[in-house]
Amino acid sequence: MNLRPESTQFAAPRTETAWSRIKKALGPVAVAAALIAKFFAKLKFLLLPLLKFLPILLKSGGTMLLMIWIYTRMWGWQFGVGFVLLLLVHECGHLLVAKKLGLKVGAPVFIPFMGAFIALKEAPRNAWIEACVGIGGPILGSLGALASNSLGEIFDAPIFIALAWFGYFLNLFNLTPVGMLDGGRIVTALSRWLWLPGFAALLWFGWKYPNFIVWLIVFLSLPRIYSLFRKRTEEERRYYEVTPGQRWIMSILYFGLIAVLVFAMHLAQNDLHRHGVPAHGQGRNTAVQ
Repeated sequence: MNLRPESTQFAAPRTETAWSRIKKALGPVAVAAALIAKFFAKLKFLLLPLLKFLPILLKSGGTMLLMIWIYTRMWGWQFGVGFVLLLLVHECGHLLVAKKLGLKVGAPVFIPFMGAFIALKEAPRNAWIEACVGIGGPILGSLGALASNSLGEIFDAPIFIALAWFGYFLNLFNLTPVGMLDGGRIVTALSRWLWLPGFAALLWFGWKYPNFIVWLIVFLSLPRIYSLFRKRTEEERRYYEVTPGQRWIMSILYFGLIAVLVFAMHLAQNDLHRHGVPAHGQGRNTAVQ
């Protein structure tokens, strides 16, 4: 019997190259980089909408901070910040409705002692759209004042009730059917003749409570008051065409909101008297928009 010894093969030892050592060292880094890239790929869906509105936030933020600084020096930081936030909520109402109706609008701009505004980059197509954009601000602004009123009741904090009273007042004032005020835009869907009692009410208010801004609104309203008695062109007549249903809806919203704001001011004033705070004692020179 022939016995053959088994041949044994020995593998040559592998030498680890510098490149393999580098790849081995960078392995965890590559994994971390992949995870970060995956995270930002998901995060971009959240960041892109914010970046889209970044120019608006920057433009509004500067004028807003300026107004907060001025009003803080006048009334203290609590009332100053709260007052400007109520103005912001009001303007956001216009902004949201305009966007919903497909209108291009600019960023809210704050002007100390005058209030805030948003600029429409394109004219409304008809009086109904103009009225909807106009009433959007007072509706959301009134809800903002109601939220402030609720905080005042919950925490027994008169500062919030005072802010609510001013919020109700500002939104009610803006419903005056004249000039650059929201009411002037809203009544385009109701009747142009509502401008006449609105103009008379504004004159009375300017005489009773002398205020430069009120008289500026009166002066700037004169051209449109004049246009009431001018014969309309065919294009203008088409612009002011409103269906009976639309007129009823806007009438209920407009006059109903006026009634609610008057009632809310009355309740807020009673609450302030209960706390020993006069509702209108802090400034008749407040902004009117």
